[in-house]
Amino acid sequence: MENRKKALIIMLFGGFVAMLIGLALAGGHFPSQVSWSKFAVAIAVVAGIVLFVTVLAVRASRTRTAAWRERADAVGDAIDLDFDHEPTKEFHKDYLFLPEIKKSGKTNRVARGTIAGREALFFEHSYVVSTGQSSHTVYHCVYSTDAPKWPELSVTPRNPISKLFRKLGIRRGMLLDDPRFNQAFVVRSEDEPFAVTLLTPMMQAFMLEKPNARWRISNGRVFLIYRGSLKLDRMPATVDRLARFWSFVPPEVSAWERRGIV
Repeated sequence: MENRKKALIIMLFGGFVAMLIGLALAGGHFPSQVSWSKFAVAIAVVAGIVLFVTVLAVRASRTRTAAWRERADAVGDAIDLDFDHEPTKEFHKDYLFLPEIKKSGKTNRVARGTIAGREALFFEHSYVVSTGQSSHTVYHCVYSTDAPKWPELSVTPRNPISKLFRKLGIRRGMLLDDPRFNQAFVVRSEDEPFAVTLLTPMMQAFMLEKPNARWRISNGRVFLIYRGSLKLDRMPATVDRLARFWSFVPPEVSAWERRGIV
């Protein structure tokens, strides 16, 4: 589908360029009976060039796609994830409760499998940010596993302004045991006792290993989110990180809902 869209765009643009060149050779106006042949020749030449470039572009795109899929399948086999090569356009709408996911965006990759004995899901999300004069694409990679119906929790990296406020003594988010953790992350939860129980000193030290990562617990899932496009060579380490999260979950949290503390 993407290849067809690219081919159509190139051909339409090429046709427009061919028309302009033909008009230029015809003297800047639609050809008279005398300049018709020049116009026709120009159209044919440019159309041929456009067709040739389109074929090359489509073949190159297909080659890149096939190579990526081959690499993705190899990585997936190594870490027990299977890639969906044609994710639906509506897939990301089920995750709009995450701040990183935008309604106007799209899902570029989806993988499913098992991490730490739990049903796992991965996807790459992108959306375009426009300032009026320029635009750029924002990517997020989202890894998740299913989880008990725990209270909402977010552990997100502090931005420079938040770090400045923290140094000035202006509190944003919860305060935990490790000062380095408090300086690196903002912790918010609808149930602070739950957050304190989950974020043990060992869990804080573990999360500090990757201070640019975002952790969220929401809608019965644990999410590990990175800003940036997908790098296949980094996937095994990220999957391992999500598995290690579960190794640091204290027993009291595993039984949180059953104990009726929520």
